[in-house]
Amino acid sequence: MVDFRRPRSVAAVAGLVLALAHAAACGSAGSAAQAAPPCSLLTAAEVSAEAGSTFQQGTAFPSVSDQQVLGCPYGSPKGWVRVWTSRGSSGASAGWQDPPACPDGRLERADGAGYRAYACTTGANIQSMYVAKGDNYLEITIGAGAPPGAARALGALAVTRIS
Repeated sequence: MVDFRRPRSVAAVAGLVLALAHAAACGSAGSAAQAAPPCSLLTAAEVSAEAGSTFQQGTAFPSVSDQQVLGCPYGSPKGWVRVWTSRGSSGASAGWQDPPACPDGRLERADGAGYRAYACTTGANIQSMYVAKGDNYLEITIGAGAPPGAARALGALAVTRIS
């Protein structure tokens, strides 16, 4: 009598190993790079000091239009601050363009050591800082009537925390 159980168990194990190897290869090839956690880049105290009001830090959330773009709100009775991050091809979704749009405002280069950046201040004093560091993208927008240069200062600080 021939025992067929052993070859079947060997075939089953071999099939399982191949399936796992295929799943691992597909998972690593298709996985998107993760954006820097936006709420870890600035503290509420740092935002408050630059924006000139007391801000509370919110909870990170994904963008509605692109789940690879992450946002972090900071709120105050006097206004708001938003930090957006993305990585890789999602940079365009986070607002990164070279140069970015700055409607009805003043756009300035704000490059620093190891990153490219632009600062925009609109006529309504809404400030934005757009930063590209490697394949990481960051946008900080302040709609709080903050002192001049607040978004630029926060962007320069936040980019130091992106690896």
